[in-house]
Amino acid sequence: MSNGQAERFVDTFKRTTTPSESLNAKSPAEMFLGRKIRTTFDLQKPKPKQPIIRGESSTSLGPNLRDLEVFVEYAKFWAHKIGLVVHHKEHYDKKDAAVIKSFSLFPSPFPRRLFEQAKKVQTAMNLLYFRVSQDFDFLIETLQPLAETTEHIRVWLELLREVKSEGVHQPINLLLIRSDYMCHVNNGEAMEKNDYELKQVEVNIGNYGGAGYASHLTQFHRKMMETAGRNVPADTLPDNGSDEQLAEALYEAWKLFGDPKAIMLIVANKYNRTFEMSHIDQILIKLAKNDNHQIQIVIFSLAECVERLTLDEDNFSLRLDGQIVGVVHLKTTCFKPTPEQIASRRMIERSTAIKCPTAAADLASMKKVQQVLAKPGVLERFFPNSDDAELIAALRPTFAEMWALDKEDEHTKSIIKDATENPMKYVLKPSQEGGGHNFWGEEIGEKLRTFTKEELAAHILMQRLRPMVGKNYLVHSFRDVKFTATTSELSTFGYLLGNGRENTVSHNVSKGHMMRTKPEHINEGGVIAGEGVHDSPFLI
Repeated sequence: MSNGQAERFVDTFKRTTTPSESLNAKSPAEMFLGRKIRTTFDLQKPKPKQPIIRGESSTSLGPNLRDLEVFVEYAKFWAHKIGLVVHHKEHYDKKDAAVIKSFSLFPSPFPRRLFEQAKKVQTAMNLLYFRVSQDFDFLIETLQPLAETTEHIRVWLELLREVKSEGVHQPINLLLIRSDYMCHVNNGEAMEKNDYELKQVEVNIGNYGGAGYASHLTQFHRKMMETAGRNVPADTLPDNGSDEQLAEALYEAWKLFGDPKAIMLIVANKYNRTFEMSHIDQILIKLAKNDNHQIQIVIFSLAECVERLTLDEDNFSLRLDGQIVGVVHLKTTCFKPTPEQIASRRMIERSTAIKCPTAAADLASMKKVQQVLAKPGVLERFFPNSDDAELIAALRPTFAEMWALDKEDEHTKSIIKDATENPMKYVLKPSQEGGGHNFWGEEIGEKLRTFTKEELAAHILMQRLRPMVGKNYLVHSFRDVKFTATTSELSTFGYLLGNGRENTVSHNVSKGHMMRTKPEHINEGGVIAGEGVHDSPFLI
């Protein structure tokens, strides 16, 4: 991209001011607004493709799309065709009711430099959280203050202590990691590309969504751009192997277990048994078939496991109807675990099955751990050798500023005072993983004034990131299409397969990505919350 092209793009599509100012940046996509809707539009008819200039926004396609309404209908049709669908929320237990997954009509711009940085740092992130999950003392010390107010943290810490006392019966660990980032704009302005920074929002381990759909989104957006008559360079909408990496990780763990007759157990309640999950299963089965293996995959809820599974107290093998279980993928998060769920998790945790995640890895994904890792000198605990300096140098710049609230010293009082007086500079977050439940704006001051000491300890303050603003069409099922100023969150996927007892790593992989986009003025705008949509990065 030439300097002139970059400047034009920055001026038009990367403005990071207020929503109204952002929309004043003229985009040809605005030509759709108010246009008369035609009744016929042959989308299947090939149109001459125009080359797209690097740095040109994917939403600047107005003149090529003669009929927005029909184009959106075609996009919905294509979403169904490639499996970009979810269960209908009113019939979630029915497998014959599907609606489109919410999506952006076009891919959204994201700086190439930051995208490549996120992909490159993923293996270092994998290794960091592998080592954190092996340091039981660090996890207990860090998270014990939260145990009084957060039930599942208290339960998993008790389980962690039991495993530590009894001894780990399966040293092989599989970490499936999704790291979420924003393109943060320094000082709220972005006239030069160096003003953009990659900043981490959170880390998800084991139980995360999106990997099965993200590759569909790349395919979908390539089709939309082609239909709009634009040629997109292959590296502008980069290949995406998010679904493959998840299936590969589970398959490699199953092979490493070493028993070709071992079962793979997926622990998921009815809300986790999605079309996405079935897609991953099919890739996994295909991988095994290519190696002349057969994998038996079974699915139970965590409560059902206590009835169906048994633990051999002599050799700690986990069995289903007498057949050994080799890998357990837990896709259920229990914030208020029942006695049955606790008993099931305890049985799984003490077994020789390879678990993803372990209780320790679950605890490592807490935002409190994220906050502590960002403190000066803490990364050195996990990367103590001189040849680890490059890993630290890669990781540390991605950390946003975060502050603990569990002390009563002058520094903490000063931060609380500033957050109360200047709440727009911060986000108040609960320490548990899972997304949402954050406090914004004037709510922050109210909570900081009324929280008990224990409640303060269960939260962290985080620097409020100022993401790059773009524009796009947001498409939801049964709702009007919205053209609006947007912000995006980029996720990168990776996995690590290692032996905690020997401190060795057999696989450390960065593969696949995902993007979610929401209206700029929405704070809690996740896809599940109903405002966000699935998206793809259009690299600039």
